[in-house]
Amino acid sequence: MTAPPTEPSHAIVKALADPERLRVFAEIVLADAGASVTELRQRHPRAEKALMRLFESGLVIREDGRIRAAPEAFKAAAAAARASRPDAPPGTGPEVAHLYSNGRITVRPVNRRTRVALLRDLAGRLFAFDRVYTEAEITEALAAEFDDPLQLRRDMIDELLLERTEGGREYRRREAPPI
Repeated sequence: MTAPPTEPSHAIVKALADPERLRVFAEIVLADAGASVTELRQRHPRAEKALMRLFESGLVIREDGRIRAAPEAFKAAAAAARASRPDAPPGTGPEVAHLYSNGRITVRPVNRRTRVALLRDLAGRLFAFDRVYTEAEITEALAAEFDDPLQLRRDMIDELLLERTEGGREYRRREAPPI
C-alpha cells in the first residue's frame, strides 16, 4: 500500500526544516544564474542528499545544467493548502475570501469598495430578506465572523444593507443600492 501524497506545503516545510538543506536552498536562491552541483558540493559536503529533498518538494528545478530556485512552488503550495482547508466559511465570495483566516475576518477593510463587498457577502450569507431580527441575533451572527460585531452592524446600516426600527429593537435585511 502506498502512502498518500504529501501536501505541497508540508513537503516544503519538511525540506527546509533541516539546517543543511536550508543553507543549500539559500545558496541556490542567492545565486543569480543558479548553481551547479559541483559548486554546491564544494561548500556543502551533503549537498546531493539535500538536493534530493529540495527537488522532491518542488523548491528547485534543473534548467540549462544549473539548479535554480522555483518560487512558484510556494504559490502552488499556498493554493493547494487553501483548497484543502479554506480559511473563509463555506459560501463566502471569492472576492472577499482573502479577508478571512481560520474562518474569521481578520481586518475591517479600509477601502470602501472592498468593505461593501464584504458587507454584502455577510448579509447574503447570514440574513434573509423575509425575516425580522433582534439586535442580539444580528450581533451574535456578526460576532461569529469578526471581533467587532457592533462596527459591522453599524457598517451594514450605513451601507443600507440592514434597516432598524426607531427603537433599534428590530432589524430587517434590505437591498442596498449599487456603489
